Amino acid sequence: MLGDQIFLLSVLCMKDSWRAGIPDKDKTELVTSGIYRFSRNPEFLGFDMMYFGVLLMYCNLLTGFFTAFAVVTLHLQILQEEKYLAGVFGKEYREYRKRVFRYLGRKRS
Repeated sequence: MLGDQIFLLSVLCMKDSWRAGIPDKDKTELVTSGIYRFSRNPEFLGFDMMYFGVLLMYCNLLTGFFTAFAVVTLHLQILQEEKYLAGVFGKEYREYRKRVFRYLGRKRS
């Protein structure tokens, strides 16, 4: 349930900048406020937590496989998105990346 709440909060903070995948035409704003002050990818963190929650509930080889597959797949998607964001937002994104960790936490100044 915590994963669901983190995902919902990330969607609410995104407002009109929410999109699925990497857009080739849409121009959105870089969101760095709200939950995005503590995680560059809270929506993916929420997904990962949901998968780990299911794994803990059922704790079998099949859910272990699906959890590992989902976490790796989502991480690969994050890496693609980071390249896109660096290209679109340039210095603004690079500065944001210096302050906030990919999954959770802020870097020391």
